[in-house]
Amino acid sequence: MGGLGGLLLCVLAGFCAVRALWSAPRHWSAHDPLRLALSPAVGLGLLSLVYFSIRLVLGQGNGAAVGVFAVLTLVLTVGAWWRAGQASPEAWVKNSAPIWLWVIFAVVASIALTTVLMIVVASPHGEWDAWSIWDMRARFLYRSVEAGAAFNPLMEWSHLDYPLLIPASVAGLWACNGGEAQWLAAVVAVLFLGSALVVSVLALARLRSTTLGLTAGLVLAGTPLLTRNAGALYADVPLAYFFLTAVVMGLLAMEAEDGRPLAFLAGLHAGMAAWTKNEGLLFCGVFVLSFCLVIRSRSEFGQRVRLLLPVVVGMLVILVFVGHFRYHFAPANDLIAVGKSTSMGARLTDLSRYTMVFWSIVEGLLTFGDWLVPPVFVMGVWLALRGLRRFESGAMLWPFVVASLQLLGYLVVYVVGSERLEWQLQTSVERLLLQVWPLATLSLVLLARDFPATEKR
Repeated sequence: MGGLGGLLLCVLAGFCAVRALWSAPRHWSAHDPLRLALSPAVGLGLLSLVYFSIRLVLGQGNGAAVGVFAVLTLVLTVGAWWRAGQASPEAWVKNSAPIWLWVIFAVVASIALTTVLMIVVASPHGEWDAWSIWDMRARFLYRSVEAGAAFNPLMEWSHLDYPLLIPASVAGLWACNGGEAQWLAAVVAVLFLGSALVVSVLALARLRSTTLGLTAGLVLAGTPLLTRNAGALYADVPLAYFFLTAVVMGLLAMEAEDGRPLAFLAGLHAGMAAWTKNEGLLFCGVFVLSFCLVIRSRSEFGQRVRLLLPVVVGMLVILVFVGHFRYHFAPANDLIAVGKSTSMGARLTDLSRYTMVFWSIVEGLLTFGDWLVPPVFVMGVWLALRGLRRFESGAMLWPFVVASLQLLGYLVVYVVGSERLEWQLQTSVERLLLQVWPLATLSLVLLARDFPATEKR
């Protein structure tokens, strides 16, 4: 099949999975560009689940995993075709933006993706976390005969409790390729970054206007820290993508006449965040908690309650795999393990720890992004000049609440769980802020007023 064939199979599986859930007529439809933008990540997530199930749970070989994934793709294709026969036509929304803005976005996005490729060419195995955690785990999964070889306690320094979406999907692509090809790991990083840019543009074009969508895309594409971490082959960019997309699908579900399929997709993406990094488990809790809290009317509350079940079911589809991984393979998280040896209650009441974490986050916000001017100032000035829009529902405030609660959760985890607090703050605050950055950008753009001629209320 080859590595390229494996990538195309992932995109096809993802596209058919999204269309089977979020159905549309068999011809190219209004929302198919957004569906296509979701496809690489969904396909890679499905490949990682199949690979994990076949190689680790059932103990079969790489060939069996590829065969099962090919069969799954065929089933999803048939399901998408069948569902398309029952779908209603999708209305095209005419919402244009100036040509010059499209050109600027295309140039900046091209520079960002080219930068990632240049970084990868210079360091094909990525930086520290890539080759010591993600790539190494992928090689163990691909090469090993024993299921538990990748989780040998002698490698406890390698964060053996980290979930497997990235390493299992890379190993699955290697299985399709018939050998280890490092360029496939780089392509995975580029796909997640590119998908984050496209999803932010298309989602905001659907929710508000194309002009605001391109504005958000420019902010993300122009964030050097985002491209640098993608080129480092870290899992923080894929995690940021799942945070962003889960909330986007939740917003679209609130707008749809029948939002249950979109709500299921939102929960599925939140679950995949938990399958990517441990921070995703916190995000699942924040997502569900805030989903029914940010409301402004009784009817809106009823709508959220109706959508909550498919959201939770979508999460559980993925969390079942996360739970099996944690119960059978992963050791205890290092923060939890440390918490057993010292008093977590004492940490919880130590005000100096809160002060240290708070100011570290503030400092991180003021220096975040590797911009010449901190993006907090840039976005703040832009929002002040544009002005806040008038809100008729809590939906447009919800992404801001999700991003804020996620940051608050990080603060609590630092305070309660970290033994070497100062060191962990120095080495991780920047990347934790990066995880929330695409979602924060979306939320700030949603808060802003648009041009009167294009604003969608």
